[in-house]
Amino acid sequence: MPNKKPMNKFLLYIIFVAKFVSGLALIVWTVYMTFQSDVGKDDDNAFLSTYHNIDTNYNNIVIANNKLNTKYNIRFKFNDTIIDGISYKDIFLAQRAISKRKTRKNILKKGLNTFSVEVRDKNNNKIVKDFKVDMLVTMSTNHKYDKKLDFSKTNIIKFNLDNVGYWNITGSVQIANDKGLFFIKTDAK
Repeated sequence: MPNKKPMNKFLLYIIFVAKFVSGLALIVWTVYMTFQSDVGKDDDNAFLSTYHNIDTNYNNIVIANNKLNTKYNIRFKFNDTIIDGISYKDIFLAQRAISKRKTRKNILKKGLNTFSVEVRDKNNNKIVKDFKVDMLVTMSTNHKYDKKLDFSKTNIIKFNLDNVGYWNITGSVQIANDKGLFFIKTDAK
């Protein structure tokens, strides 16, 4: 049997120190790259508010939406897609859920988009003209391409999108003293 020589201690120390130093260098690099990115600087902006405010007032949002949906028929028309009522439930879905579902999919398109809002009173089915809708169309990854839409003077708005991908449509509907919030996850093709 051949006699095996043990590894040189000096070489073992060099390998240990090299691994330790490279591990520390990777930690420092990770922290440096994190500070260079926009992590923590980009507010969610869901419902046109901070997540602190939404978290604090979540129960009030649910009550207000139910009240508004009970009194009024609110109909959004996004290009060829019609959505009845206001809902916040898409906020609980991951963006990847869009590809698996059948509704609220491909609402947006690259290029010209047309949005309209119609509000009817449930008691007499008359069209309500005095309402305000603030809407934000935003990419789920950043706010560089945000489109802020104001329906206070009109019920139809046209705008262009330059990018395909996952988008969020969020905002508020105010009719008299009642205000509700909505959140729609979709994509643009």
